[in-house]
Amino acid sequence: MPGGTLVTEGEVAARFKVSRTPVREAFLLLESQGLLRLFPKKGALVTTPNATETAHLLTARIMLESRAVELQARGGQPAAGDDLAALLDVQRDAAARSDVPAFARADHQFHARVVAGSGNPIIDDFYAQLGPRLARLTCLTVQANTAALLRFVDEHARLAALLAAGDAAGYESLLRRHVGA
Repeated sequence: MPGGTLVTEGEVAARFKVSRTPVREAFLLLESQGLLRLFPKKGALVTTPNATETAHLLTARIMLESRAVELQARGGQPAAGDDLAALLDVQRDAAARSDVPAFARADHQFHARVVAGSGNPIIDDFYAQLGPRLARLTCLTVQANTAALLRFVDEHARLAALLAAGDAAGYESLLRRHVGA
């Protein structure tokens, strides 16, 4: 749903033919993730990331992902190349079909997989906590830049190559350009 949309538990429950209890629980979860703002007896507002929140999210993403790559380079165990290659294939296919949601999902999964490769469950947990907000930001970025989908894939392929080469500094530099930070 676009940012600024006001929804109620009753509307969502009716739409998905479920009781209000799971919708209420979902609303609470989405609020804890920063994706909804609840207004008692009125409904929930779908939030929209502003420029400040976007900058903060990207700073945290760069910090966590770059550290994960550094740990992989030090340990000599980069993220599984097959996993990243498969996600690149999904992105190429989605770009060819102009399937923005599929592209955005694969984009987010690519970066999450790089972080998961760190072998550090604390870094992975922090990234997972930011996951829904980062996924939304990725989706909004991809929607606003559909003409750049193939460039995003190319940058991901270069990021994967830098990771495989153990070039943590090169990875962080390209990642900063990739996310526009």
